[in-house]
Amino acid sequence: MSSIPVPSIELTTRNAATGNASLEPLLTWLTLMLAQLERTFSKVPGSAVIARYVRSSHQDDPGRTVLELILIAFAVRTLMQSRSRDKSEGKLIKFSEKEIDELVEEWTPEPLCAPLTEWEQRDLTSVPVIAGPNGPKPKILSTGKAAVNLASYNFAGLAGNEHIKERAIETLRKYGLGSCGPPGFYGTVDVHLELERDIADFLGTESAILYSQGFITISSVIPAFCKRGDVIVADRAVNFAIQKGIQISRSTVRWYDHNDLKSLEDVLVSVEKDRRKRGAPVTRRFIITEGIFERDGEIVDLPKLIELKHKYKYRLILDESISFGSVGRTGRGLTELYNVPASQVDMLIGSVANGLCSAGGFCAGSTIVTEHQVRLLPASWLTSGYVLQQISFFAD
Repeated sequence: MSSIPVPSIELTTRNAATGNASLEPLLTWLTLMLAQLERTFSKVPGSAVIARYVRSSHQDDPGRTVLELILIAFAVRTLMQSRSRDKSEGKLIKFSEKEIDELVEEWTPEPLCAPLTEWEQRDLTSVPVIAGPNGPKPKILSTGKAAVNLASYNFAGLAGNEHIKERAIETLRKYGLGSCGPPGFYGTVDVHLELERDIADFLGTESAILYSQGFITISSVIPAFCKRGDVIVADRAVNFAIQKGIQISRSTVRWYDHNDLKSLEDVLVSVEKDRRKRGAPVTRRFIITEGIFERDGEIVDLPKLIELKHKYKYRLILDESISFGSVGRTGRGLTELYNVPASQVDMLIGSVANGLCSAGGFCAGSTIVTEHQVRLLPASWLTSGYVLQQISFFAD
């Protein structure tokens, strides 16, 4: 039978008791400090919520508490770390002023692009350069002969018109360069209102509203009326400004084949079938297209388009940025070309930059349409910096 080492057990017990006695003051101090920290933390507003969150988090998932403490320590370390210290400061090679000057003299810059080939140089030389102001028949610098300018939006030949220049100078001297403010604040002056009335009378609509830039006109009009849940049926080849307006509207979009009104009617029928199948309520629905397409110059069949609009009960937004000033006996656009009343088009968009060789755009339609844009659409409040040639043109 083996003997039991009783003296060893007693010695171990005495050593443990001595160790606990030596650690007792430290444990007492830690307990007091924790109690003091708890009392101080409890005085902070919202501390009870934080304590309850930490207690429940530790109870449900102790590992999550450890991870959060590590993240807090990392965030504090990152904030305390100096960001202005350059770690590579000791690795830099220091040059004397003489060595720097020698390196600069020896350095030869490389060309930004490859030199032109003989064919490219010949092609560049053959490009005609216009001498003097732009116009319908500018002079070519190399030959001095006048040529017909087909690479311009100057359809009406108003660019460089001496009468418009004189009226523009008079307007600038009276009103300054621009109003520099929204129309609802201090950006509207009498000539703006006169121009809007003149455009409406010219097109045969109830009213019109001006925009300071041609691109933002159609891209602002579309989201002013089309919202989430509405239906937009648009031509696949519409210009980029229309695409951005459709994107901003966040409406449901259906596309039809380019300038194919049979495809348009098929899409209109399918939209109605889908609505009835889902039992959805009738929402606002719009057809959006261009009068003359910027992409290829095709002209839309406006009478047929209006027939489909009435048949399926859609609103029509027609962008005549290209056709205004260039189509029709007096430049009124597709409504004049097809002898269609402008009131049949719900929103008629035009460009003052293209048709009148100035800057800006307009939306013509009923009074309700224009008043809605003035009151509810901040994007239309961009009437600063008008180039006032447009005003002098319509003033006559």
